[in-house]
Amino acid sequence: MTLKYLSKKSLPIVGIVVLLFLTSTAAFGDCRVNPSGGDPLQMLVIGDSIMWGQGLRDEEKFSSRVQCWLQEKIEREVKVHMEAHSGAVISGSASAQPAFTSINGEVNMTSPTINEQLDHAVQFYKQNQTSPALILMNGCINDLGVKNLLAASTPLEDLRTQARLNCGEKMQRLLGRVREGFPKAQVIVTGYYPIVSPQTADNAFLRLLVKKLNNQRPEARKMSDKEMRARLVAISDEWYKTSTASLAEAVMKINSDSSSPKVLFAEIQFGPEHVFAAPETLLWTFLFASTKASGFAKVIVLLSFGTAAYKANDHVRESRIKSCEQTFKKPKDIKETKKEKADREDLFLICRYASLGHPNNVGALIYTEAIKGQLLQVIDKAGWKRDTNSHLSLE
Repeated sequence: MTLKYLSKKSLPIVGIVVLLFLTSTAAFGDCRVNPSGGDPLQMLVIGDSIMWGQGLRDEEKFSSRVQCWLQEKIEREVKVHMEAHSGAVISGSASAQPAFTSINGEVNMTSPTINEQLDHAVQFYKQNQTSPALILMNGCINDLGVKNLLAASTPLEDLRTQARLNCGEKMQRLLGRVREGFPKAQVIVTGYYPIVSPQTADNAFLRLLVKKLNNQRPEARKMSDKEMRARLVAISDEWYKTSTASLAEAVMKINSDSSSPKVLFAEIQFGPEHVFAAPETLLWTFLFASTKASGFAKVIVLLSFGTAAYKANDHVRESRIKSCEQTFKKPKDIKETKKEKADREDLFLICRYASLGHPNNVGALIYTEAIKGQLLQVIDKAGWKRDTNSHLSLE
């Protein structure tokens, strides 16, 4: 773990979190526990790439850190069942059949959807004759579409409408199914964060990316670099504000018929300095963005986009790239059309750089603390500390 991203300004938000974890075994993935007896507490994880922990080693993921912390807290083993994966949407077309498949959660796939993940989890726990006491989950950014958040021409009103639909209505329906499938489980829904801010570096890569996405829309008007940047910041702000409010409202509505809420919302708070390519970013970016590469070297990197010279700075990029190559390799004995080939190669590039914009190892600490803050409200009344053969002690 490195503290180079932190400054005096960000210390109140991030520094305290890091210092807490430096004094905890959970910071280093040490999950040793001496159970006091009884069955293990079961924890289910469903959702998209953020819940999966894109780019993180297993011990760095916030689900693993929550597992370690909870074991220390309740002096009882916590078993995690991971269904979340990169690219997952809450729901998709019933007729859509995925052209490619992968068993590596780092490879971005819309399917299995989060609804399907829930179905798989119900079957998994049924076969094992147990049930989760805790569920960590998220979802909605892929339903809205990340490209819409990076296209300067996206109308703010359209963004608000889509965020309310996907993070509000769709999430509420999903939570209803979660409650039906696992009525005694405590559920924690995590939010999202702003992607860019005025502190995001004004680099050539971002300008080229935004222009490309904008030019792909026939209806988009031409904008100056300055106007595009301002639009991108406004879109990011609107996304964070509306998605957070919609997710919180979905949680509130699902709890409205219960005197003892089973679903809690963990809001994520990243400052302007913590977003993508900002000075103290808490997100994965490119290797050259965190080194003192010369201007010429950065130009070479930009020109070599899609080659080995251009790398994300996450911790599992090499294994992800191998999985991406296997998943999106040229099919044998099948002649591709020009469009099919271009689409497949685009999917490979997206997969290769899938970690960009996701929480890095320090950013994952913020998620961990947000979840812990919610769990502290329920551990005692949930009865998870009790030495009992039942791990479903929620009243």
